[in-house]
Amino acid sequence: MPVLDSTSNLERPADRETLVSVVVPTFNRAELLRSALRSVQAQSWTDLEVVVVDDGSTDETQSVVASMSAADNRIRYLRQPNGGVSAARNTALANCRGAMIAFLDSDDAWHPTKLATQVEVLRALPAVGMVWSDMNAVDVQGRIVHCNYLQRMYKGYRRLAQGQLFPESAPLQDVVPQIDPALAGVKLSWGPIYSHMLYGNLVHTSTVVLRRERAAAVGLFDESMKAGGEDYKFHLATTRLGAVAFLDQATIDYRIGGADQITNLKNQVHFATAFLKTLEEQIAHHRPELQLTDRELDRIRAEAHDWLAAALIEGGQRRLAAAHALKAIRQRPATRNSWKTLAKTMLPRTAVELVRAARRLRSDASVASM
Repeated sequence: MPVLDSTSNLERPADRETLVSVVVPTFNRAELLRSALRSVQAQSWTDLEVVVVDDGSTDETQSVVASMSAADNRIRYLRQPNGGVSAARNTALANCRGAMIAFLDSDDAWHPTKLATQVEVLRALPAVGMVWSDMNAVDVQGRIVHCNYLQRMYKGYRRLAQGQLFPESAPLQDVVPQIDPALAGVKLSWGPIYSHMLYGNLVHTSTVVLRRERAAAVGLFDESMKAGGEDYKFHLATTRLGAVAFLDQATIDYRIGGADQITNLKNQVHFATAFLKTLEEQIAHHRPELQLTDRELDRIRAEAHDWLAAALIEGGQRRLAAAHALKAIRQRPATRNSWKTLAKTMLPRTAVELVRAARRLRSDASVASM
């Protein structure tokens, strides 16, 4: 199947107003991909197409997709040389024909009513350009480890008081009266949240459904961010362009423990670096749109430098860590965390490890006494 040369395809009319295009990038995950695609086939919303982009896999990915697409012509297969998840998603976006676009990473799986619920939200709220949801975390065997894992995984939620994020919320049945009765009481929140998103990512990509027009306005995923952070940049741009909505209900199973995930400590330097880069770009280019004071922006910058400094210490890059700790202190001189981080850059590695071990012991003792 030919690959279109740009995401200008998204500016063309959709084939049908009810068609959902499902973007599935994959690389060497043949068996997990099979499970992901089965979860799409099990959706109660059936007017969909699946655009699988194989990012240069060397395993059985092509044969897995071939066997499934032979029995289900809604599944389309594209192959390209390995270029990273952003490049794969961009290729898929350039070939989407639906009025709505959903993302699914090939190691995740959807719950059966996910698309139907989120599509109905978009139809009921015309000003909303994107809706995302909570998720459950599962282990490599697919067993649930944590329910409603989103706010545990994304630290941006911890900086926001309960109920502070969205200007409007209601039970789902009040917005979508025809919704499945089992979901009637689920909280739906919506409105503009761009400024809040600057504190950190709040959106997990595999939970997202967005309008074709919003995706066209956002543009491409950043292909230079090969080690992570491209999701945050894309979703931040999505929130900058208008209202979004959050469904406080898990609609996917998110597999934890992968080598390429934000939960992997080895990737923290990449994610922290990408976050800081995106943050500075947004402030430089869109400061008038941010409803944040200079003091609040200083705090956000300081926390970003602090995160990167801590990650660099873990990676043994102490001189660079000290530079970022000093930048954090310049942004917020009174913050104790940044001074502690700076002090760690001057301590022998063994001393830092001993302090960390002592903290773990105190934490374990505290839990045992409860």
